[in-house]
Amino acid sequence: MGRRWQCGSSSQPDPQVRVNHVFLLLAGCVLLSACSAWDGMWDLVIDRSVIEQQQAEIERLKAETEQIKAETEALRQQARQAEKEREDCNTAFYTFEEARKAADGDAAIATYREGLALCPTDDVAHNELGELYLRLGRRDEAILAFEEAVRLNANFVRAQRNLQDAQQLIQEDEL
Repeated sequence: MGRRWQCGSSSQPDPQVRVNHVFLLLAGCVLLSACSAWDGMWDLVIDRSVIEQQQAEIERLKAETEQIKAETEALRQQARQAEKEREDCNTAFYTFEEARKAADGDAAIATYREGLALCPTDDVAHNELGELYLRLGRRDEAILAFEEAVRLNANFVRAQRNLQDAQQLIQEDEL
């Protein structure tokens, strides 16, 4: 066995000892490198699962965003439709006023129908049209108009009473 070199000594170490030291140093570096690589690989495994979870969450959020956009657009469309119906019913209100003032029954009926084409949900106009039909002796058409008024507003007492009266008149005619 050769002489060992000690720190601070001025003599040169034995070449075999030097090779052994270099070998041990290299082995230590390889071992440390392998451990570091394993830790890094473990970190990659953990990072990949975290990344996959984050990607899944991103996809879920994208889908949720698209759903919210679709719902928002549907609500906007409903709001536009409701606004158009309000405008049409406001226009129809003036048409119904003209129908009430019409001297001729057929002209009044045509004007009511015109207004109801714009605003088919106006229960009062349906009832007034039914009253007009009843005055003109058109009981079957009056009943249809009263039924529509009651269908639109089940609490519309005047239309309910008019419907009952018209039905009673038809029953009396049949006797």
